[in-house]
Amino acid sequence: MEQSEATLSSAERILAAATALFASYGYHGMSMRALATATGLNVATIHYHFGNKLDLYRAVFRRLAEREQALITAYIGDIPAPVIADPPALQQRLNGLIDALVELTLTHPELPRLWLRRWLEQDDSPAAIEGEVSLPLYAMVLDLLQRAQAANAIRPAIPDLRLILHSFTWILYGYFAGGPLDPAGTRLDPTDPARVAAFKHFLHLYAARLLGLPDPPVAGNRINGA
Repeated sequence: MEQSEATLSSAERILAAATALFASYGYHGMSMRALATATGLNVATIHYHFGNKLDLYRAVFRRLAEREQALITAYIGDIPAPVIADPPALQQRLNGLIDALVELTLTHPELPRLWLRRWLEQDDSPAAIEGEVSLPLYAMVLDLLQRAQAANAIRPAIPDLRLILHSFTWILYGYFAGGPLDPAGTRLDPTDPARVAAFKHFLHLYAARLLGLPDPPVAGNRINGA
């Protein structure tokens, strides 16, 4: 459970507010003065805790990456070789990880918005963030998939496992940032429980088809516009 604002330390308040502001306005659109207003702290205090704006931007992404790393480690860290070589057991682990990543994004809606802002800005002023916070996470899953491929537990539909991993991220963030549409083009609530369940099933099926694993059972609760 998240701490209330009253119990947060100054550093945690700064990180929480900076995360929301960077997600809304991007790196260039977020001002330290706006952050000071949002936190009720002065700019000097913010600099004391996090240095300059770029240092703070990196700190925001590092904290998000730490959450993701803990989650990925919990599901596939130190996964035994017999599980990797057993397609049903491997698929169960992967689907568990998929569901956990969906739940993490539900809990932290700023996550997709932060990355979408980052991608849209298309410049290198906050350089090397991807190399620091994203690539190690991809490497953890990539290593598992490569070992599974070597054990003939998966048979990828395309040779580029990295592209498969990146495409999963694009779909996950796009779903929650944009939301699903109904047949009339009306944007629907992506957090609706039935739609989330249908989206998880889609991701299970997507992963199964691309990795050459059995199709998951048909989801019981399907809704229009999911």
